[in-house]
Amino acid sequence: MADTGQQTFTIQQAIELAVQNHTAGRLPDAENIYQQILQADPNQPVALHLLGVIAHQAGDNDRAVDLIMKAIAISPDYVEAHSNLGLVFNALGKLDEGIASCQKAIAIQPGYAEAHNNLGLLFKALGKLDEAIASCQKAIAIQPDYTEAHNNLGAALQELGRIDEANSHFH
Repeated sequence: MADTGQQTFTIQQAIELAVQNHTAGRLPDAENIYQQILQADPNQPVALHLLGVIAHQAGDNDRAVDLIMKAIAISPDYVEAHSNLGLVFNALGKLDEGIASCQKAIAIQPGYAEAHNNLGLLFKALGKLDEAIASCQKAIAIQPDYTEAHNNLGAALQELGRIDEANSHFH
């Protein structure tokens, strides 16, 4: 599988190494490893999904959709992929598709805080602030220390003029 110098890794070990690089912001290194994984197994859903995430991070959202949808076709219950596909659709301005993707993630795993947060972002983008607030509140109820959800909740509250409530979530 992935060959870094003299050491050969299993696909799972290669994914773990790629994720470490990805998390650390070493996107070219992570992308290279995901590509090596896909050379060995073109239908590896984690590598397809995370390569799609890198494409999104690089602003290539059409490619991101293609890669993430391939991962979902292989693994239909891949919660993280559905949730991240929602973010990519948001970036493309395809808000209804984004909402559907996040709702699918929530249907598969109701306790996945990130999908609730991403759904809140999409509702806010549509101007549906009450739904955005409710979604972010669900994310926080699941994961009380979820900083991004607190920030997104604060932004929606602020947009409604509820400044004191917003400030409590910004802090």
